[in-house]
Amino acid sequence: MPVYASANQLNVNEVKEGDTLPSIAQSYEATIDDLQQTNGLNMQGQHILMTREEFKNWLFNNEFTREISLIQQHHTWLPAYAQFKGNNHFQMLESMENFHKSEMGWNNIAQNITTFPDGKIAVSRPFNSAPEGTIGPKANANGLTIENIGNFDIGNDTMTAEQKETIVYLTALLCIKFGLTPSVDSITYHHWWHLKTKERVLDNAQDYDVKTCPGTGFFGGNSTESAKKYFYPLVSQKIEQLLAEMK
Repeated sequence: MPVYASANQLNVNEVKEGDTLPSIAQSYEATIDDLQQTNGLNMQGQHILMTREEFKNWLFNNEFTREISLIQQHHTWLPAYAQFKGNNHFQMLESMENFHKSEMGWNNIAQNITTFPDGKIAVSRPFNSAPEGTIGPKANANGLTIENIGNFDIGNDTMTAEQKETIVYLTALLCIKFGLTPSVDSITYHHWWHLKTKERVLDNAQDYDVKTCPGTGFFGGNSTESAKKYFYPLVSQKIEQLLAEMK
């Protein structure tokens, strides 16, 4: 089927909840291959895979209706680096989506964003849809979930430089987009939320009442002090750099 002029009008920024490449192709009277080539889409199912720069363009060309005031940092624990083969981004995303639906009983993949060891970023769950997950409804209500592929507990995966840069970069972009200043109230770790009560406990909990997520080795640790000392300063520096570049 030939590509009509209307296919050129589609931009990755316009992809909405429930859209897939087959449904988009049908709407625009185009083949999937031609649609991807014409619009630069790297998409499978609901999952859009992007470089850092592509994510930046996507983010600032989208408007969201849901209030977003909390960025969640998670690690997958499993799948970890051993399961990443360098080109199986979509396979991993679809496996997580299927697990979240069939085993956890959620209506979609839990996370909005996924980062990979090679520095790539995937957007799956629409930003206008609150995330799901064991962190609980209070954190999710105005939250945006980032799942970082890897097991970042000490003694397991050592985060690559590419993924480290991506996590800082996209967190900074989200802070700019949603008007947030890095702090425990705007960038949260799963470790700070009680498994049973779903209340925020910060560092004041027994180990058996909280997860280690995003990992005991995540940017120096998973405590509030490690976030303030090692992670937030990197995000703040990146915010300043990005704002200077945007002028």
